[in-house]
Amino acid sequence: MNARITLLVCILVGAGVSGAAQAALIDRGGGLIYDTDLNVTWLADANYAQTSGYSADGLMDWNQAVTWAANLSYFDAVRNVTYTDWRLPTTTDTGAPGCDFSYSGTDCGYNVDPASSEMAHLYFTELGNLSYFTSTGELSGASAGGANPVSTLDNVGPFKNFQSNGYWSGTESAPASCRCAWFFGTWEGSQFSWDETAPWFNALAVRPGDVAAVPEAQTYALMLAGLGLIGWRARRRG
Repeated sequence: MNARITLLVCILVGAGVSGAAQAALIDRGGGLIYDTDLNVTWLADANYAQTSGYSADGLMDWNQAVTWAANLSYFDAVRNVTYTDWRLPTTTDTGAPGCDFSYSGTDCGYNVDPASSEMAHLYFTELGNLSYFTSTGELSGASAGGANPVSTLDNVGPFKNFQSNGYWSGTESAPASCRCAWFFGTWEGSQFSWDETAPWFNALAVRPGDVAAVPEAQTYALMLAGLGLIGWRARRRG
């Protein structure tokens, strides 16, 4: 009987852990969000450059944004760890070098391929937001007169201070003579390249991998319930 109870506890705890792991975005606490699809950790504060006092309004040119992320030192109060390996999200230039504009499926324009950048994947796949235009160039979703016709950033998930604006990528764009870098526009679900000297965009920091996860409340409850069953059975046998 004890073996059965122990097996039941393992199954329950495992179910709790696997259920949490199915989520694409997991709030690890301490202002950190783990992205299970990309295996990266995002800062929960999507305008931390302003919150931390680095920038008065969080708006920076590309070089300022790259420097901010590279020099960011963030203290995780939950795990008592300071992380310094931050960067800006990456973009993959697919097809011909530079912007391959389309209303769907490329690296530039609207409804871009989520695999073309970490920001596009976050915006479309994890957060489930829409582009300003459909794949045929028509207005879509909130853009067509929904609850928020000015912006398509309707879903922010566990993030805070997400700006309806452009967010710099850490990837420069071809041709090199342009001095341009990729950015993702959360106000319309678009991806383009822009002059690196433009001081108009925000930045969201990301780091590789996961932080040491603290067991969630559901998992704790299952573990305690299982231990209680074992203790109760032991007392009966005694």
